[in-house]
Parts: sequence; structure tokens; C-alpha cells
Amino acid sequence: MRDRLRGGPVGAHVSGGLDSSSVAVLAARELRAQGRPPPAAFTWLPELENAPPQPAHAQEYALVDAVCAQEGLPTCHGALTPDVVLELMRLDGALPNVLIHVNEEIVQRHAQARGVRVLLSGWGGDECVSFNGRGHWPHLLLRGRWGRLAAECRAQHAPAWRFLGGVGLELLHPSLLVRLRRLREGRRDVERRWLVHPQFARRTKPLPAPAVRRFGVRNIQLALLRGGHLAERMEGWAASGAPRGIEYRYPLLDRRLLEFALGVPPEQFRRGEERRWLMRNALRTVLPPEVCWHRSKRDPARSEAMVDAFCAALPAIRAQLAARPPRRAGYVDMSGLWKCLEDPAEFRARPGPVMRALRFLDLGTGY
Repeated sequence: MRDRLRGGPVGAHVSGGLDSSSVAVLAARELRAQGRPPPAAFTWLPELENAPPQPAHAQEYALVDAVCAQEGLPTCHGALTPDVVLELMRLDGALPNVLIHVNEEIVQRHAQARGVRVLLSGWGGDECVSFNGRGHWPHLLLRGRWGRLAAECRAQHAPAWRFLGGVGLELLHPSLLVRLRRLREGRRDVERRWLVHPQFARRTKPLPAPAVRRFGVRNIQLALLRGGHLAERMEGWAASGAPRGIEYRYPLLDRRLLEFALGVPPEQFRRGEERRWLMRNALRTVLPPEVCWHRSKRDPARSEAMVDAFCAALPAIRAQLAARPPRRAGYVDMSGLWKCLEDPAEFRARPGPVMRALRFLDLGTGY
């Protein structure tokens, strides 16, 4: 952290999650030790305007407030609007992925107005130092460490059949449990991901998606680090932040920290029912308890506000597409796209594919 605080002024993302909260708190304490002001806290949550949050969103706001109140951080909320959505949709499709950048656009505007030159992010923690231990139990089973596996089963306080069933499903496919959980929660968009034109899809042979078929904490960590999503976000934010004089830094992706996290025993990442144990245990006296031991990674307040802003922008997007059909329409399932643009419920069911399709169409430059 100390190596990434040179220059400034400094800002930090605060989502209420384990990684961003850790970065913000440690940065605030180190800056104070240097006699410098604490970082401004930037959150993707919309401003409440003196109104209480919805019950489903209350915990999300409470976690951010707990971090900022503990360290006395000035908080700046994002407020995505339909006008900003239209601006992003009209950008060159080769620029940062809209799914990555849509909320960060507001952060960058606020940071630039405050004179922030360095923006700290907790990106990269999930893949390494705060990894959740996925793949550890199947690895124990395949390695014949059944005594250790039985101890893990007892620590779960759950029926053995349910525990072993989960291990078996993970053996069939590393992401099968995640997919089943999404279906159980009603998120049936898992298999409706793309809006590619059917004829184009039939005459092309897409590159095979990399699959994690080896088990064990270390193998999955390495697969995640090589997956490309980290570089995509870092490159996208670097490209969009540079014109505003903002440099992004990622303390949790420090090479020394990565080498440490890839060298500790797998048991450090999962202890009984507690995932991400290494990070939680290390910072249990640093973070607010409700943040340190919070398990869910869902963020309905942020995601629903983003989708609402896109829904409000749909009429203007439809009008532009109707006035001048884009040249790239032959590569996109336009009938499916129109269905999503005309029915907000369809858009809410699959916002990601719609955003990607619109960015590919290059509404601002692809005519």
C-alpha cells in the first residue's frame, strides 16, 4: 500500500466489500501516518438524497457507511443518468467495455472535479489473497485426504449427503454450482448470453472458452489470473482515466502479495464454513466487523440503479437505431435486440448482452 501512495491527491473505491474496504482503510491509515489527508471514497451506489434506502439495499449502504465512518472518509456517490448512458453507447466500440466502465464513468468525473490523481482499487483480491478456497474440497477427495475432507464436512454443520453432493457437482464442472445457484435465484439469463446473428454464428467457429478442469486452490487461482478479465479492466480504466489525469493502482495485485498468496497452504483460504479466511483473519482488527465477516457479494442497489438508467435511455436508443440502421447490423441478432429495447422486462433479463451488442454497433461512429 505504501508503495502505491506516491503522488496524489488519492482516492479509493469503497463498495463495502472485503477487498475495496481493506484498501481504503489501510490507505487512510498510511496517509495519516505521512501527514497527508485521507483518500476520498468513491462508491458506485447512487445518492439517496436524504431518503432512507430500500430495505433490500439497506445493508449495502450500511457497509459503505461503516468503512467511511470508521476512517472519516469523505464519500462521493455515483449517479448514473440516461444522458451518461447515451454518451457511453456512442463511444468507439474499441474503447473500454461498457459493462466494466459504466459505473466508473461517474467516479472518474467526480474524481477529476476533486483533483484526484491516484485512484486505488481492490480489483484482483478475489483471485489471490482473498480467494474463497474454491476447488479445495474436490482436491482433497481426489488426493485421498478423506480424513481432512471428513473434518471439513463436520465443520459445515450440514448433512453429509449435501456436502458430498456439492463436492461431486464441483467435480463434474468447476462452475456448475454457481450456475445452479443462479437458476435457483431466478437468474435464468445464464444460457441466454449473446445477441449474435444466427447466420453469422453458424458460419464462424468461435474460439473455445477456456475451462478449468484441474482442481485445487492453486490451479484455480492461476487459471483466474490468466483469464484476461483482470487485464481487460485495468487496460480499460487506464485508457479512460488517462485523459482526466487519473492513474489507477491495484495494491492487491502487487507481485510480492501474489507470490505470497500463491505459496500459502490451501487450508488458509477456507476454514469450515468461512470462505476467504486468510484475508478476513488478517484484517479482523482493522475492518469494521460487519464488513470483515460479510459473506454476500451481491450488490442490488448498484446493479438496479444501473439497469434503471439504461431503461430510461432505451427510447432514445431505439430512435437512433430506427433513424439510421448501423452497418454492423448483419452481425447482430437485431430482432432479439429490438425485443429487448422495446420491452424493459426483456432488457432487465439480459442487460449484459444488450449493452455489448449496442457497443459493437458503434452508435456514435459506426455509420
